Amino acid sequence: MAELLFEIGCEEMPARFVAPGIEQMAALGAEMLVREGLCASPDAAQVKAFGAPRRLALWARNLAAIQPDRQEQVLGPPKANAYDQNGEPTKAALGFAKSQGVELTSLTFIDTDKGPRLGYVKTIAGRPAMAVLPELLVKLVESLHFAKSMRWGSEKFRFARPIHWFVALFDGQVVPLEITGVKSGDQTRGHRFMAPQAIQVRGGEDYLTKLRQAHVLVDRPERIEATRQQVAQAAAQAGGRLLADEALLLENADLVEQPTACWGSFDKQFLEVPREVVITAMREHQRYHSLEDDQGRLLPAFIAVNNTTPRDLAVVANGHQRVLRARLADARFFLDEDRKRPLADYLGDLQNVTYHAKLGSSFDKVQRVIDLAVWLAQRLAPELVEPTRRAAQLAKCDLVTGMVGEFPSLQGVIGAEYARRDGEDPQVATAIAEHYQPVGADAPLPKGMIGALVGLADRIDTICGLFGVGEAPTGAADPYALRRAAIAVLRLLMEKNLTISLSQTLAQALAGLAGRLSAADQTVADEVTKFFAARLAGLMAEAGAPTDVAQAVLAAGLDDPGAAMARAKALAAVKDSPDFAPLAAGMKRVMNILKKEAAQVPSHAPDPALMTIEAERQLRQAVLAVADEAQALFASGDYAQFLRRLSELKGPIDAFFDGVLVMDNDQAVRQNRLALLESVARLFRGLAEFTYLQL
Repeated sequence: MAELLFEIGCEEMPARFVAPGIEQMAALGAEMLVREGLCASPDAAQVKAFGAPRRLALWARNLAAIQPDRQEQVLGPPKANAYDQNGEPTKAALGFAKSQGVELTSLTFIDTDKGPRLGYVKTIAGRPAMAVLPELLVKLVESLHFAKSMRWGSEKFRFARPIHWFVALFDGQVVPLEITGVKSGDQTRGHRFMAPQAIQVRGGEDYLTKLRQAHVLVDRPERIEATRQQVAQAAAQAGGRLLADEALLLENADLVEQPTACWGSFDKQFLEVPREVVITAMREHQRYHSLEDDQGRLLPAFIAVNNTTPRDLAVVANGHQRVLRARLADARFFLDEDRKRPLADYLGDLQNVTYHAKLGSSFDKVQRVIDLAVWLAQRLAPELVEPTRRAAQLAKCDLVTGMVGEFPSLQGVIGAEYARRDGEDPQVATAIAEHYQPVGADAPLPKGMIGALVGLADRIDTICGLFGVGEAPTGAADPYALRRAAIAVLRLLMEKNLTISLSQTLAQALAGLAGRLSAADQTVADEVTKFFAARLAGLMAEAGAPTDVAQAVLAAGLDDPGAAMARAKALAAVKDSPDFAPLAAGMKRVMNILKKEAAQVPSHAPDPALMTIEAERQLRQAVLAVADEAQALFASGDYAQFLRRLSELKGPIDAFFDGVLVMDNDQAVRQNRLALLESVARLFRGLAEFTYLQL
């Protein structure tokens, strides 16, 4: 068995490209090798991928030197067109045989989905791996995708960064290929600064060994562990405790080929700057790790990860300190300038910031958010109306401060810090930061109610406003992140157990947008409701509800998203049980009849005097027996017990359909039986539209 080593050498890639590039190399490389018959499976070939800023590599072992022969069906004309009535071959049959270079007698009829067709089984001889690999490896390079790619020179080919070399070896022999004028060979490159010379390699083990000697840890887990150890060692030397930040550690590991960490310090006066600002200045601008003491207080020290091993780390640390000092001095300047005015004074400045050309300024948006947040508070937390009003008023004020202009990721955090320094109510200050939460699908929610209310108002105004001016998401394009905003709204309502009418909330938001929208309020409300329904269906699927259950529940209404999710979970839990399927089948039949005969269904209750068959009288009694308790269970949200109670109707429903003709010739009897079925459907309809269920 043979081995393959393939390396793409390029200019330094951004750190965020390295891990996805490695994953793609492993997945696509293994898929292509299996598809070409050079290995039975990725595990059998021990496929591994490596990567660092200047390279991506693939190493596969236990590969076949030649593809196995394979058989392929070649189909010709249908049987009816292959021979005439006398059994003689037609021109179609003769032409097919000639085109394939085979005798007519070697053809046979092969069964297909469209009936028997004339054909034969052709054996295709396997090709040597050295003949297969050049095309396979070129396709592999072309198949790699990155968040952003580039072209260089006069080439139309795109890659993360310009390619400078290829290593392509199959059992030590160079696999010939060429892309953008770069030809493959057996020479890789060491560290750009510490070992820049070309290095000849013979295979995978030799490649890893020689790169380590040339100051390149190309195995990402090995490089991550080395970075972790270096950072921990530097933190110990600095006498501090590392502020946990796994994402930053991984980013640093992907910025270097061989990590060397050092620690530095900065003037204690900069600790007067808000903690989050100092950490952000070090993390986002310099990729430095922060340190704290045993009490969790930030220390005037940092850890930097370097891509070289200098002779004197102190010299390097001094360079880092000079750069950081300038960054922190800028932050201190913005803090001093911003604090010349209280946070509330910045509200007026939002009038000079355009939120959207058709939706007014950011000041206009804040006024709408205030009104909607207060409306929500009046219904969900009346005791918090005034702090909610104040939090909504201040929530966006920090957007026009110098500090947020320099550190945009700290919007909300800076507002909260300034509000505390101004002596605002602590829960108001907390809400200013929390109203941006959750920031992602799985991110934490606000701990406080005020932040949740302001966040709901902010997002609902955004969604309604942008839908109303024709800025709804289209396909994969969602420039305003409205899908994320909608999921956040649903999570806040469901996970914070907030019960409020979605339709009324949308109507209130649209009233605040009066005169600004290019579509009628009801049209916008309908579109936004469908938008929320699609997002809620996705959340239901994540919670384990099958697609048909989600569709059935949403068809019954989503005005209370939390209740809709609970209904979906309850229905999903019993859908496949033996007892539920017959009940659901009966309910589908009830719903289908009522839908078909909708024009004849009366609005009054069924009249027992018109019931001439025992089965219909028994069904009426069964409905009356469970109705009150079932409705109470539904109103309380105990949907599991609600379904168990209604399961008692299974027998009466089956007996009714077995012994009663609904569409009786007597119109009065027919309508009375439809009224009886409507009384049954009314019990179930709030839970789900059963016609959507796949049983």
